[in-house]
Amino acid sequence: MVISLFLFPSTPSLFINAMSIFNLLALITSGYMEMIGKNKQYAKFCDASDSNKQKDKEKCKLPSRIGMLMFYTPSFLVGLVSFAFFPHQDPRFVMVISVLTIHFFKRILEVLFVHKFSGYMMLNVSITISLSYGVSIATMIYAQYLSQESSEPAFDLKYVGLGMFLIGISGNFYHHYILSSLRKKADREYKIPKGGLFHFVICPHYMFEIVEFVGVSCICQTGFSFCFTLGTVFLLMGRSYATRKWYVSKFGGRFGKDIKALIPYLF
Repeated sequence: MVISLFLFPSTPSLFINAMSIFNLLALITSGYMEMIGKNKQYAKFCDASDSNKQKDKEKCKLPSRIGMLMFYTPSFLVGLVSFAFFPHQDPRFVMVISVLTIHFFKRILEVLFVHKFSGYMMLNVSITISLSYGVSIATMIYAQYLSQESSEPAFDLKYVGLGMFLIGISGNFYHHYILSSLRKKADREYKIPKGGLFHFVICPHYMFEIVEFVGVSCICQTGFSFCFTLGTVFLLMGRSYATRKWYVSKFGGRFGKDIKALIPYLF
């Protein structure tokens, strides 16, 4: 098979193989749920006022900044611990741990110093996403560790992947900065984003995140990383579709009809 030229051979680990399938299906399902309007309750999609269970929800909500820190901190710690837990590994393995740790460290810094938050999120959502990220990243690192016992793929993509990762993380940060600059300190209202690729798509930060994780997959070249990235693509497609729909419903004719969700001119 052609794919075998680009990936390490499948590991004999039942856990890794099961997690690859589970992760892919779970992320595709999450993307589909986003697309049909059953959105994860955080950011602009968190609104407890519509429900009769408002009082219960009030007890289970977190400030958005705290919730977002809960999203990313465990995965960052997984990356840090991996350097100590798997010392003296080959360059590819060190590169995998490094880019994953950098990704989540950058997210934490953005939460602390870049993003401007005005709302809250539900505690159960924060816990679920935090666990999902943490388990996925730990599994990706473990799958990479097991792959070192196999022969290298015919095509070495790790430096191509590093280039894509750097492009993705830079583009993602740039568009996050644009979003944060739309709000003044006490401003709690959403605005139509302008600048960068926001002229073409409403979620260029998601587009660059996909580029980033495609880069991670090229560095890893394992079946699990490929499944995780493919699932992430479906999830972000669903979330970006829901985001565009939200902006259209909120701003109506003021929102440019030619602005797509994720991919300029296409989707």
